[in-house]
Amino acid sequence: MSGLKVIAIASELVEKVRASRVSPGYGHPVTAKVATGHGPCRHCLRPFAIGQEVRLLFTLNSFDGVAPIPQPGPVFVHEEVCERHAEDAGYPAGLLRFAAVLDGYDTEQMVRQRKTVSDGSHETAIAEMMRDPLVRYVMVRDGNAGCYDFRVERRQ
Repeated sequence: MSGLKVIAIASELVEKVRASRVSPGYGHPVTAKVATGHGPCRHCLRPFAIGQEVRLLFTLNSFDGVAPIPQPGPVFVHEEVCERHAEDAGYPAGLLRFAAVLDGYDTEQMVRQRKTVSDGSHETAIAEMMRDPLVRYVMVRDGNAGCYDFRVERRQ
């Protein structure tokens, strides 16, 4: 995915959630439980080890700093410290086996394109969507639960 960057939740935000146990911007309590699903962690973008790793569940506005209308939803991060997925590392390899909904948004926060992928063609589909000059960014969502995983933007 050259020319594109994968944007996971910022380390500063995750550190704040881990320390405060409060959802940023909403004040809801954070829930800690052993993983019952693959996730992924929205910081390192790796699937959780089901039945082994503890994950924190909290409310996040995935559009904060990107678009004016908030769209809060549930997200998970590792309870233990993990390294943030590098923006130039491409689509997380560990997530290619999971279905994803790809929503391409314009500057008005309107969905211009939507694709569902489940065959490992995630990177190709995103690259095709980003060829549309009106698509500003792509929100990657879980193909089953529909919740936010991460955002993809053009490199500047």
